[in-house]
Amino acid sequence: MTTNAFRHQRGALSVVTPLLLVLVIILAAMALDGARLYSLRGEMQSIVNVAAQAAAGETQSCGGQFVSTALVRQRALAAARAQGFDGEDADLTIQTGLIDDQNDDGVLAFSPVNLIEQSNAVLVSYTRNEPISMLLPQSVFGSLDITVNAATRKEVVATISAAGGTAGVGGDASLLGALLSVILEQPGFSLDPTSLDSLENATVRLGDLLSNLGVDDVAEFLHLDADLLATAIGDVGGVAAPIATMLDDIAVSQGIETIKVGDIIEVVEGASVPEDSEFPVYDLVISLVLNLAEQQQAGEGGILDLPLNINDLNIPLIANINTVDLGLHVGEPPTVVTGPARQDQDGNWKTQFYAPDVTLQLSANAQIFPVGLLGVVEFSLADLDIPLSVNAGGGQGALVSAECAKGAQNTVEFAVNLEREVARIVTGSLDSDGNLQPAALDADVGELQLLFGILRLGPLLHLNAEVDGSVPGVEETVVLDPRYDLYCDPVEGCSDLSHEELGDGLSGLDLGITINEATLLETGQFGGIPLGSLLNPVVDLIEDLLSDVVASLGEGLINPLLRTLGVGLGGISVNISAANQDGVQLIENIDVAD
Repeated sequence: MTTNAFRHQRGALSVVTPLLLVLVIILAAMALDGARLYSLRGEMQSIVNVAAQAAAGETQSCGGQFVSTALVRQRALAAARAQGFDGEDADLTIQTGLIDDQNDDGVLAFSPVNLIEQSNAVLVSYTRNEPISMLLPQSVFGSLDITVNAATRKEVVATISAAGGTAGVGGDASLLGALLSVILEQPGFSLDPTSLDSLENATVRLGDLLSNLGVDDVAEFLHLDADLLATAIGDVGGVAAPIATMLDDIAVSQGIETIKVGDIIEVVEGASVPEDSEFPVYDLVISLVLNLAEQQQAGEGGILDLPLNINDLNIPLIANINTVDLGLHVGEPPTVVTGPARQDQDGNWKTQFYAPDVTLQLSANAQIFPVGLLGVVEFSLADLDIPLSVNAGGGQGALVSAECAKGAQNTVEFAVNLEREVARIVTGSLDSDGNLQPAALDADVGELQLLFGILRLGPLLHLNAEVDGSVPGVEETVVLDPRYDLYCDPVEGCSDLSHEELGDGLSGLDLGITINEATLLETGQFGGIPLGSLLNPVVDLIEDLLSDVVASLGEGLINPLLRTLGVGLGGISVNISAANQDGVQLIENIDVAD
């Protein structure tokens, strides 16, 4: 039996051993094929990674003014070829879209978009059909599809405003002081021009504001009351003492309790705002002031009356100013907005900014050009009551492109679309909604005073006239120059980039003067007789005079106040106080939303 058992075992081994060898060979082949497939998948992954990273710099949020899906595809394919891709171009699926947290569950996904203007990321997908084994019969083991993808997001976020910036700092401190005296209920409030100048290029860091207010994130910060913002700016903004005191006064002013930080600072939904982002102090202050003015004007018939010290006014062509009444209506206060250069799903630019929407009402009684002759005769060309209403125009804008930093270049080129609205100036008043209500002005022209005012002759002429002028609106795309430097000096801080489109003011005004009626007054030699065409040269002279007087009032009063509030007549200014370009975000095998 021993011999038979041995023979039996030898027979069994002669059957099992070949099977084991075949199994070992199969397992070895599968191990080699597995390693091959794993290595191939890794190569495919490196190809899509490199392709997605190269193409992400050409999306809307980072590609500058001239983006296209063709350019995105070109960059992706060129990078893929350099990485060893040797397939057909169609083997790579290249899509532009967004990387975001759609479900607010902390999981990022890629969402394709139909228009490249909405994109901040590129998804590259690569599928290859490969035999499961190169050593074993394919008819037995078949093949499989290997699919990999990678999405890369590259985006710059800018802090931008049209509330004044450096353009407003050159405004008239006395006029801003007049506005503050009303909203702070402090008659005679004065603002030191030197202190106002200290705000030029002054910024405040978001991180400092958050720390001062004891909040952890931007979302919580935006829901705080504006009085806390005013106090925090004064604490951490590094501003001059008088400005800090003014901010303390703003923090306790009437109406501040209805204003939120989100009314002053807007953060585009989904925008990442690093804590080292900086906001312009001047723009924040002006926005606070105009928000307060908007709240308080409701109880003043829609108009805030601003007290002016006419003794301080020095206006060419005008002397002996008897009274000046100035009113302000705020249609929409400006905000400081932080966001990217791309569109939303409805095709609207996400980062939009607005110039202050303000309308002025000016009523002046003044004597024009009194001329003395030998100390005996004085001749006044006109004694005018001038009611003027001015819609500044202002306007809006949007951040429409950003060419991100790349390679050794640490700067970003921004472009903005500006829409300067039509500005208008008329004789008349404002209604409670701030709308212009045209009306005529009356002018008594030509008064003689003899013997030191003992004998008076005139006025000789009476005019009823209307003024109606406008500055045309303009829409244009402006590339901001120079490029914004992303490097923040540890001492000097971050860059500040401004572009002034304040318009030509009164010099750009198409001013029309219409004389409705011109008659000799009864005190004249031909009392009550219509002038008709006999004195057309005189009427022409008076029209020129009225045009010069309106322009002079505008240059002396209207333009300074508008510039202080951050606008020019028919103009708009832009200020970028911070820009942050996060590192490139690469996600392998990301979920793709439907």
